[in-house]
Amino acid sequence: MKNELKLQNLLNRISENGDEVAFKDLFDLFSDGLYRFAFSILKNKQLAEETVSDVFFSIWMRRRSISKIENFKPYIFTSARNAALNYIAKEKRNNMVWIEDVKVPLLMEDISPESELITSELRDAIAQAIDNLPERCKLIYSLAKIEQLKYKEIASILGISVKTIDHQLTIAIKKIGTEIENYLRDEGEPSGVSLILCLFVPNRK
Repeated sequence: MKNELKLQNLLNRISENGDEVAFKDLFDLFSDGLYRFAFSILKNKQLAEETVSDVFFSIWMRRRSISKIENFKPYIFTSARNAALNYIAKEKRNNMVWIEDVKVPLLMEDISPESELITSELRDAIAQAIDNLPERCKLIYSLAKIEQLKYKEIASILGISVKTIDHQLTIAIKKIGTEIENYLRDEGEPSGVSLILCLFVPNRK
């Protein structure tokens, strides 16, 4: 709730006063997440950066009306998706990109900074489990865990159902949990599965 109020305050300042400081704060709030998302689609650093620039340029040009946008966070991620697909369309003359084709790089530090508290061997095992997830599953997990988007917001951004989001995240958590369980069993500490797994579970929203 506090973050939502902060965001709305920024949008109001930009919309009503053309506040450039607030606009910079808005950029700082979303640019890293949008870059990760765009890069997962484009696989090109320069194009991902241009996508983020395009999105924020569009927001600035429409600044007088942005305070009226409901659910701004999924709106800006959807804008990034559309901008990224436009770049692909220019290259391939085809605007159809399947989610399964998107390659998503995930760093443990992005997923859960607290993961530094567990052993390097377990970190490696979990990282491998996540890397082995199907690409659609990995993308959904990234949006839910790292970007902290709600299920219905992810569904809107990717054009799929909330039920699919729930199913894919269940797959991700099950595979991560299996790796943790196997590792702790080998170490003779099977009781710690739930405690460690909670570091990697997105909020269910």
